[in-house]
Amino acid sequence: MEVSGIETELVSLQGLKINFCSGCFKCYEDPDNHHGCEIFRDGMDEIIPKLISCHGLILASPVYFGGVSGQMKTFMDRTEPLLRYANGTLKLGLRNKVGGAVVVGGNRNGGQEASIMAIHHYFFIHDMIPVGVGPDQQPGCYIGSAGFSGQDPVNGSRIKDAVRQDFLAWNAASVLGRRVAETVIRLNFQ
Repeated sequence: MEVSGIETELVSLQGLKINFCSGCFKCYEDPDNHHGCEIFRDGMDEIIPKLISCHGLILASPVYFGGVSGQMKTFMDRTEPLLRYANGTLKLGLRNKVGGAVVVGGNRNGGQEASIMAIHHYFFIHDMIPVGVGPDQQPGCYIGSAGFSGQDPVNGSRIKDAVRQDFLAWNAASVLGRRVAETVIRLNFQ
């Protein structure tokens, strides 16, 4: 589904080397910081400019042990120089941008809502505007798209192509994408 006037880009963390944040806080102490981390040159050097230039952001993660993946959490941690208390040129880099969350777990109730809320907390910390699926999704997860990748609740075996058959999640993801795009348009063009 396309929304007129909106361009999208898929950025995958898979295969990108992103080092863990060391908590040194050099990233927001340097007033001339133009690239993010002051220590590591890694995949975030490619991602930070994309974050700065976007108007909306949909974060998607598998659910591992009831939360977002380690890769997603590391990505989130490494956006420290974009926060409100930074001193560099990246300060407030995500403020007033629109955000949506998509997650997929192996069990139907395996932490999807908690993972969406973790992503929403990330949006709130960056002064972003989170949107959910809202009343356009009946029934389902109203705060984002929560998918099921397929584990039989009785015997624990994998259900082949379960995520492809999860029409609630696919519909929610489509609605969420449309809502993020429409909110971006309303905020930026009116």
